[in-house]
Amino acid sequence: METFDPDPQLRGYVFVRLADHLLAEIAAGRITVGGRLANEREMARTYGVGIGTVRRTLELLRERGIVETYPSKGTFVIAATPADGAS
Repeated sequence: METFDPDPQLRGYVFVRLADHLLAEIAAGRITVGGRLANEREMARTYGVGIGTVRRTLELLRERGIVETYPSKGTFVIAATPADGAS
């Protein structure tokens, strides 16, 4: 697994860089379509970011059609690439 550097001095918003990192992990097959992502607290700890950053990351991935969140079940990868028209 490639590492993610949460350094805010790097170019770009941290939540966008984290979303791009997760997309790269999905594309490489390290996170599989149909797989469940870690919960928000675990992701925050793993990537060294705040829960708010994780929430914004997941929101962005939902908007792109990559993940779907189901209450009391978790967040699951539903596609490996952004849906048409998603940016």
